[in-house]
Amino acid sequence: MKHHKIFFLSKSLWAALLLSNLLFACWVEKRVGSYWGWTVVDLSNNLVINSATVFAVLQFALFGLTVDMLMRLLVGSINSKTKQFKVPAITVMAMSISIYAIVGLLGFILLYDHSLSHILAAAGALGLGAAYAFRDFIADVTASIQIQTDHLASINDYIEVSGEKDVYKVIQIDHRMITIEDKFSYLIQVPTRQFLNWKYINISKQPSRRGVKRRCTFSITTQNESGRVLEAMDIAMKHLISKDDRFYRSYACQIQLLEGGMIGYGISYECDPSLSHFASTSLVYGPLLHILNTATINLNADIEVNHPKAALSEAQQRLIDIYRFSILKALSEKQIEELSKVIKIIYFEAGDQIIAQGELAQSMYLISEGHLEVSILNKDGSALIVANLWPGDCVGEMSLLTGEPRSANVCAKSKGILLELTKDDLAPIFQSSPVLIEKISQILSDRKLKNEKALIGDVQKELVVSQVKILAQRIFKFFFG
Repeated sequence: MKHHKIFFLSKSLWAALLLSNLLFACWVEKRVGSYWGWTVVDLSNNLVINSATVFAVLQFALFGLTVDMLMRLLVGSINSKTKQFKVPAITVMAMSISIYAIVGLLGFILLYDHSLSHILAAAGALGLGAAYAFRDFIADVTASIQIQTDHLASINDYIEVSGEKDVYKVIQIDHRMITIEDKFSYLIQVPTRQFLNWKYINISKQPSRRGVKRRCTFSITTQNESGRVLEAMDIAMKHLISKDDRFYRSYACQIQLLEGGMIGYGISYECDPSLSHFASTSLVYGPLLHILNTATINLNADIEVNHPKAALSEAQQRLIDIYRFSILKALSEKQIEELSKVIKIIYFEAGDQIIAQGELAQSMYLISEGHLEVSILNKDGSALIVANLWPGDCVGEMSLLTGEPRSANVCAKSKGILLELTKDDLAPIFQSSPVLIEKISQILSDRKLKNEKALIGDVQKELVVSQVKILAQRIFKFFFG
């Protein structure tokens, strides 16, 4: 549904319309002896419809049409030149009605040759009567003009009504009604007068990029340190904002309730109004659960449960929680269990440099908690940020597998925890299962090409196979000579 388009003539057609007024006046002068047909017509003494009367009425109609088209031409020119201010179609309609009403009143005065004061008095009385009879219609039309002229709302705007959890989308604005769409895609028609009385925020009309404010809450056991939970929530929101531009940078993570051995947490955030409340909440909970799990946050109640993970060390628990998100997903559960016995925990603070570009090292890190930033040095020596890494991501795997120097700098943006694996840790597993080298090479190649958006067509598929073979050969040579 769209606004009604404003009809107007081009400049050349309007000039032709103006010329037709002059030609018609000349033709009338030849027929009745005067350029203005109303000068020879007096309907107050003799109510006879003759050719002179018809000419006079047509002359008034042609004049009214010319003035109306001039007004529309000017409005069209204004709307085409200005991006912010647009004269709405309903305002043009009201102006057209006013023009024809004035021309009609003028014609009535001149054709009947009555006193102007009497005519104005009679027109005023008729106007008051019409205004009273059509008061509701006039009020709605006036409200519609105010809404569109003052740019209170436009098509496709999102509005947040006070007391409502979700937002509405403006679908159509006509002379009496505004049609809005709710979160279930139902269309609701609201009288323009009622809309003006609403207490609402037009999110789309804000001077800077703003979104609708939302909040999601959850409760977990007091066994967890609240500071770690808040840090995990903060990392989850940063992760979401970096991946989805429909979420804005304004957010807050808070403790909101302590009751019955449970702590209630809340996240306030801003997102694009096109996202429904249900959709945005689901998108927030996804990375939040992932980050809480990788940080080994206990999401269960304070109930003793005999769980196999209870007997594991912290390093083993953390590896089991996150290995499926890394290249280690190629390993079997038994191999992961063997690896968890030798993996090391490394704690870091915000600002720590984890990896230095160009250094030689034979280790990789799995991020259990925290946020890392990857950068490379430009030719001028300045740092260029190329990636952000989150819990579940791994870093340094190419140096571990191929022995090549580090290709980038990796710094900590928050405090957190890493799990470190070395070449000596992986060598026994590769020796017992050499096929894992090809599987890991496949994972690395797929990830690289996916990041470069190159997995398209047969040529790229052949390229993947070639890269997998080359990478597998490099890894095998580094581990076994």
